[in-house]
Amino acid sequence: MIDLQDLTKVFPGTAAPAVDRLSLHIERGEIAVFVGPSGCGKTTTLKMINRLIEPTSGAIQIDGRSADSVPVHKLRRGIGYVIQQIGLFPHRTIRQNMATVPGLLKWDKARIAERVDELAELVALDPDMLDRYPAELSGGQRQRVGVARALAADPPVLLMDEPFGAVDPIVRAHLQDELLGLQKRLRKTIALVTHDIDEAIKLGDRVAILSEGGHLEQYGSPSDILRDPANAFVADFLGTDRGIKRLSLIPISALDIETGPVVDRSATHTEATAVARKYGTDWIAIRDQGNVDGWIRIADVPSDGPATVDAEPFQTRLTRESTLKEALDAIVSSHTSVAAVFDGPELVGMVTAEAVSREILR
Repeated sequence: MIDLQDLTKVFPGTAAPAVDRLSLHIERGEIAVFVGPSGCGKTTTLKMINRLIEPTSGAIQIDGRSADSVPVHKLRRGIGYVIQQIGLFPHRTIRQNMATVPGLLKWDKARIAERVDELAELVALDPDMLDRYPAELSGGQRQRVGVARALAADPPVLLMDEPFGAVDPIVRAHLQDELLGLQKRLRKTIALVTHDIDEAIKLGDRVAILSEGGHLEQYGSPSDILRDPANAFVADFLGTDRGIKRLSLIPISALDIETGPVVDRSATHTEATAVARKYGTDWIAIRDQGNVDGWIRIADVPSDGPATVDAEPFQTRLTRESTLKEALDAIVSSHTSVAAVFDGPELVGMVTAEAVSREILR
């Protein structure tokens, strides 16, 4: 969908290029993330794709057409653009901000109104907010409006420059998840810039790691890059915990999940002790009317069984879609030293550190 061929940018008054003979292609419907240290040409590359900056040399093709063969205003209306500062018009309502591009394209009012309502639902924005102004929204809400505005005319390509860098870590993680959810439904071609390697690994189908001066050091899937860094620069940029980072790419569903030490409320002390011994634990999980809500220590089980003991809830309830990194975090922080995996209210099983280790070594 996007093809960069020997793309180079040298700014006036500078000898060294900001981007130097960059060549790569982005497949239709995938997220490609540009990441690297300051001065590596990430944002410059993004701006050259929609011609906010004209390249010094090289070529850009979008959907088989040369970018410089299309009038700039038409090119940009076919490309959604989201920036860190969001760039909403402060004196226009959220509704008016989201309608910006459809208005420029001369859509009729009814069609624009319908599209704004669709977009609000798409990005989980309360319809009551549409007639407010940007200053009345939180950072995360404004960011969702920025994404909605970029998607308003249904462009095939979306450019995102540090889109979540201005919000706090909790909101950032939520917005990342929302973007991945949107992408499953919309399958846009997205080029995204970030300075955060963890964000790149989480979001990217492929990741381009750039060094200073816009040199492409490696381009590939997050899994391939983490498994086999191309050189010392890439290995150093990934950090010493790249093995742990790989865990964020593997879902719990990749494991054979054991049931773990579970007994019914009606179990006797002897039965509860035997189950704990089988799994080598000093605790058991309690199943009550088909659901497992928590666990108790064997030392606290009375002689007549666990029926009268209140269970401690599991601190973290993961799903099959949760990652092994999340599982390992739950294991380390849990009193039980396992990660409990649920499907709604139903316990699927428990993941141990040994199970995570076996998957890493496979």
